[in-house]
Amino acid sequence: MTAATLWFDAEHTHAAAGIFLTTPDGRVILQLRDDIPDIDHPGKITCFGGAAEPHETPVDCALRELEEETGIKAPPGALRFLATVSKLDFRGNRTACVFYTMTGVDPASLHVTEGKAVVLSPAEVAKEPKVTQSCRELLALIADLPQPSM
Repeated sequence: MTAATLWFDAEHTHAAAGIFLTTPDGRVILQLRDDIPDIDHPGKITCFGGAAEPHETPVDCALRELEEETGIKAPPGALRFLATVSKLDFRGNRTACVFYTMTGVDPASLHVTEGKAVVLSPAEVAKEPKVTQSCRELLALIADLPQPSM
């Protein structure tokens, strides 16, 4: 796994991690966010994840958020680094975001505690208006990754 190039630093006072889950047949499991105003992307579809605590590494944050939001308790080796992005969050904070993928996830194994799980094929992602633009861009990176051998 490649290390993150951004995290808490002089430019980024906030950090977050996101995880894209894929099914064995190549669909993606995303999160339809609750439609409440005080969260990032309310009512939109994006990956699972959330804000880091100051002491956390990107992997620690991703694994904690994954367990909190889906019930999946995964080892660090289950995550595959995807990308780092510097962005302004919905409150205007400069945030370092690190994204990972986890493959071979059975949607029936999830216990989603925030929002709702949505399972989409790549064609459905392209047509679904609730999928965020940043999510679409990151999903394009997943399509470009070499797939692990079975």
